[in-house]
Amino acid sequence: MNAYEKIWMLDEKEFKLITGVTKEVFTKALEVLQLKYAQEHAQGGRPGLPAELRLALALEYWREYRTFRHMANDHQIGKTKINKAVLWVENVLSGSDEFKLKDLKERFKQRAGSEPEIKMVLIDVEEQPVERPKYNQQASYSGKKNGIR
Repeated sequence: MNAYEKIWMLDEKEFKLITGVTKEVFTKALEVLQLKYAQEHAQGGRPGLPAELRLALALEYWREYRTFRHMANDHQIGKTKINKAVLWVENVLSGSDEFKLKDLKERFKQRAGSEPEIKMVLIDVEEQPVERPKYNQQASYSGKKNGIR
């Protein structure tokens, strides 16, 4: 039984406590994801993780801020696969009109005579992508070392 099947059997109150969203919001998000999933896999190829499992994993990550290593251990899925699933869900939902957030500058604009809404900014650096040179690095690097020692 995967993560989606486990949480879907919960009652409405438990479902919201575990995922952070109601079943109604979950089904709307799932509809958007399944449309995109069907578009991406219309030509065939390997299906990968189903859209509902990807959404369940993303909600678990957002709700609990667990590391992908711990989630991979619990769900017996590779941490890279979980990372890609969460990023895919983020990109698809943020790109859809139903789940679009206001521009952050507009959202946190300081109103005249009031304190700013942002008091503190926290940055989670646990799951940052590794920055590596691109494949065409030879175009910008000749390979010669400096002769001065």
